[in-house]
Amino acid sequence: MEQQAQFGAARRTAGRCIGDTRAARVDPLVIAPSVLLFFLSLWAVVATYPTAVAGHVDFRHLYTAGYMVRTGLGSELYSYAKNEETQTKQVGPAQGTLTFNHLAYEGLIFVPFSYLSYRRAYAAFFLLNVLLLAGTIRALWPYFSKLVGIWQFLPAATVLCFFPVSIALVEGQDSLLLLALFVASMVATDQHNELLGGALLGLTFFKFQYALPMVFLFLLWKRWRFLGGVAASAAAVTALSFWVTGISGMTKYVPYLLSISAKYTPDQGMRHGIHTEGMANLRGLVASVVGASDHNALLLTLVFSIILIVWASFKHPSLPGALLAAVLVSYHHVISDASLLILPLGLMLADYESPTPRKSQVALLASLTYLILPLLLFVGIHFSLLALPLLALFALWDGTYWSPYPGGQAFFCPQKDTK
Repeated sequence: MEQQAQFGAARRTAGRCIGDTRAARVDPLVIAPSVLLFFLSLWAVVATYPTAVAGHVDFRHLYTAGYMVRTGLGSELYSYAKNEETQTKQVGPAQGTLTFNHLAYEGLIFVPFSYLSYRRAYAAFFLLNVLLLAGTIRALWPYFSKLVGIWQFLPAATVLCFFPVSIALVEGQDSLLLLALFVASMVATDQHNELLGGALLGLTFFKFQYALPMVFLFLLWKRWRFLGGVAASAAAVTALSFWVTGISGMTKYVPYLLSISAKYTPDQGMRHGIHTEGMANLRGLVASVVGASDHNALLLTLVFSIILIVWASFKHPSLPGALLAAVLVSYHHVISDASLLILPLGLMLADYESPTPRKSQVALLASLTYLILPLLLFVGIHFSLLALPLLALFALWDGTYWSPYPGGQAFFCPQKDTK
């Protein structure tokens, strides 16, 4: 009860910060692009849905993983030949095979969906993603509450109008589950429950390319309780993965990871659906300059990633800041995973009225990034170039954000000028 009272007081304080100017802040220059982006995202979902239910989206490999785990084929989860055979039989023929490349415990999530036909399973997972999205908006609304001063629907629009969200929905990707876990981890940490926050982050190890850089940063920041939670849940999901595949199955995982990373070739990329031009991270940016298969690409990506992580360690310890750094250094990245950027970008936007010039610059650049995303996709420019504004945001943003929870991140409410 005491915590709820404190939360209510923080919300009322935020309201006083924006209440006097609410009517004046309604800006058509904000509303019009938001509505345009929303209908653009809606069109993308509607237009692509027939292709999706036919089995030509990423959900086919997640559905197949659930089926293989349920039918005792867990030891073959990372076998290209077995994935190809099972996908063709259970989903239908397609050009190329998407091999399951996450830690095996995630396959357990898709076991219930494997009892349905592919079309029904896709529809059910689409509904689950919509529910996850609604829960994410609800959890983030207090953080974005100051945006109501511009437009009452802007907190929701910050999530719904972000183009990678529509891609995640129509592809049947697990990106929105990942986003929900990161948001829940941030909320728990802001509520001074770092152990739970760490445990929730540990559940994201099915895409460890994001989780591991964040864990390393929290280690450099010496957040021991948070790391304790991570260690507990990470150990549990790793044990589950071994239980699903057996030792023989997990031994196939390492060579597979090497084939799409350190030993990457254009042929491997086509075989496994790995496209560096669609990676909004350092790997994608380096590959766009020197070529994805150039041996120097791996070395340059590694060097730049180390520099960025060291730089991030000197910033304010925060989960959204760590997530932005993790997205940039993640070696594997798909466009739908860019939906994770809602967390740092939304918090940057919420600081639009900060009296600090740098915070205002960050908010402006974050808003432009929202518009850049669909432009890159629709005009055929490599999505990897999104890494450039993300790097600029990383350089400008110190990682701090306004939290509605007392004692959370730094909160600044400018005093009303009475002169």
